[in-house]
Amino acid sequence: MSDGSSLLESRELSRQLVLTLASAVRTASYYDVGNVIMRQAASALAELLDRCSRYTGSVSVAVHSHTVFVERARVPASVSTYERFSVLVELFERWNVGELTFYSGLREEELLKALMILARGVTSAGTALSDLLEAEGVERIVAKEAEPEDKKRRTRRRPLDRGPGSIPAPSVLAYSVAAQLGVDLASAAGPLEAGVARRVRHVTQALVDEILHDPGAMLALTTVKDFDRYLALHSVNVAVLSTVLGQRLGLDKTQLGELCLAGFLHDAGKLGVDPDVLQKPEALDPQEWEEVRRHPILAAYTLLSKQPLVGSNMRAVVVAFEHHLNYDLSGYPETELKRSVTLFGNIVAIADRFDALTTARVYRKVNFTPPEAIVYLLERAGTEFEPRLVCLFAQVLGVYPPGTVVVLTGGEVGIVCRPPAPGAPLDRPRVRVVTGPEAGSIRDLGERTAEGYPFSVVTVLNPSNRGQIPAVDPRLLETLAAQDSAA
Repeated sequence: MSDGSSLLESRELSRQLVLTLASAVRTASYYDVGNVIMRQAASALAELLDRCSRYTGSVSVAVHSHTVFVERARVPASVSTYERFSVLVELFERWNVGELTFYSGLREEELLKALMILARGVTSAGTALSDLLEAEGVERIVAKEAEPEDKKRRTRRRPLDRGPGSIPAPSVLAYSVAAQLGVDLASAAGPLEAGVARRVRHVTQALVDEILHDPGAMLALTTVKDFDRYLALHSVNVAVLSTVLGQRLGLDKTQLGELCLAGFLHDAGKLGVDPDVLQKPEALDPQEWEEVRRHPILAAYTLLSKQPLVGSNMRAVVVAFEHHLNYDLSGYPETELKRSVTLFGNIVAIADRFDALTTARVYRKVNFTPPEAIVYLLERAGTEFEPRLVCLFAQVLGVYPPGTVVVLTGGEVGIVCRPPAPGAPLDRPRVRVVTGPEAGSIRDLGERTAEGYPFSVVTVLNPSNRGQIPAVDPRLLETLAAQDSAA
């Protein structure tokens, strides 16, 4: 393998190229061509592009499925690089571009023109990035439009104008980085080191930012389930579900950050439980069950070790201790010191149980659909769960929470991708169709015509049980209707 090939395939060089390109585009959105800072950003990028293309004649940067590639090699995002990767992915999406190719011999003046177009150019129907580059005399940068299969999922509109059911790239990146951190924590041993604690804070703050921007998109991502990575994904899902509920309660951004951190770390004690016990495919014996019941106490020890005793850390410790200590103080661990469960503890307990119930597990004879999980929570309101929070949680998710597999009027099968729009009836979510000639399209069940609603949910399916249940338990509709009346 030649030195040039080794250089091009270097993960570190590819990462630096992606970060420098993102930084240069962001700089161009603030400064003009003649600005010293802008010139420095363009010069740094030109130097990297020259290094990458010197031996091969060109280098390409592409984005597919919210992932960045350099010369077809994936460049993974990390906690520290999340923000700049997000800028680049959003840029490609906005321009409907799948790949940018930079050819050797690219002059700095050409590069400056291209950066200004990328950062400030106005996208509109029929205006391609390649046409704008050509009009400005940029010859050594070629923009390739996104592949046809990607175009169905892309839009030239700004993020706030996305169609129903689509998930913004920054939301996907934030969730993916959090999931990877969950995997890293699950494979680690011992207390959280200071560096890891900082990473967790960065990740949870990124989740909060995306939830504040688009809570529906983040709720849709909580439907990601993987038995082999259950603990990692469960931590992210509980953090998101808890934060969305906290947002509906009216908590401010600082409080949401603390709640998200607590939700992400609530199961930290399971890192000290024997993995064979956690993954056992059948019922636990008394000794194994006792070991599992220790994890809230283990979590408190884990989170207290080597961590400063500041308010946000202590709230995470309390939530980890409380999340199986029911609303009526039954559950575990047994305690005679507490008179009530904290607000954050009650919130995380609801999110924890909902995500656990809606994840298929081999030891269950029957797995829960999302509507069944909501009914389960409502039936235990006032004993295991704080009743007002349960009702609010049900209203946030709707009668058919994201991830529910449904049959629509006309026989189409779809998956609920977003809760009902604000003000819409709670049984009218947005559904992504997965069968039939219009597979991939979004049905907003809240849209109506002069004749009424053209589409409705007929049946809920339970793929994990290969069976069907009634569309929705009437107790759920009755409870939510009563809550609406009381409000």
